[in-house]
Amino acid sequence: MRLAITLVLSGIALTGCTVMDNQVKMDDLQKPSAAFLVDKTHPDSYPAFLAAEGNDLSCRYGIHHESVAEFSPQKSQLFAALLAQALPPIVSHKVVLEQFDVYYNHRLKTLHQLGSGGLGGALGAAIGSQNEKAAHQNMSVFTVDKVLIDTDPEVNRHPGENQVGCDNRHEGEYYPSEISRGHDVVVTWMKFTVDERPYYFRSFYQFTPEGKVMIADGIKEALQMSVNGIAPKIKL
Repeated sequence: MRLAITLVLSGIALTGCTVMDNQVKMDDLQKPSAAFLVDKTHPDSYPAFLAAEGNDLSCRYGIHHESVAEFSPQKSQLFAALLAQALPPIVSHKVVLEQFDVYYNHRLKTLHQLGSGGLGGALGAAIGSQNEKAAHQNMSVFTVDKVLIDTDPEVNRHPGENQVGCDNRHEGEYYPSEISRGHDVVVTWMKFTVDERPYYFRSFYQFTPEGKVMIADGIKEALQMSVNGIAPKIKL
């Protein structure tokens, strides 16, 4: 019996969300005219697929972390190119990159697909209840801009509001009250110093990856708009 339950749960995790390969290729970006960025980011530490993104019992279910292997050029080079494009004078300054993490959060959509798949018993009821609660939180929201930028990302802006993802884990979670219903969200963390002055941002980009707007295209636009958005905040 225990083996059967394990097999069922494994099958759910695999069918509910397949392993993603979100290649973020931005090789056409112009390289900065000077090497100005020092990469001090940490190695990836996000749990494996069946322990996180593909585990329907996890708060990380339906949240994909873009690994270093999915970026071309490398993450630090990509960030440097985007920053130099948005703020050309930056190449004359020293930038130390401490964090550049990108998450694709499709949790609500994936929970909805899983909950409507005819699962029975306590597991099906639990998934249905979780999906209904998350959808209710997001029902009356309307936003116009695609990207929101948080200049103080460690502060809980909505105390008491359950986030879509792991509450205040500082990963791919977001506040449902700030996102239009039916959208997936790209969450980007950017932490760096410019001439030893610290900066820390988190951005939320919402989109619906259907038709011609593919997931990778949405992530690329999210990064472009996010860096463009933070550029005016940098003091040189």
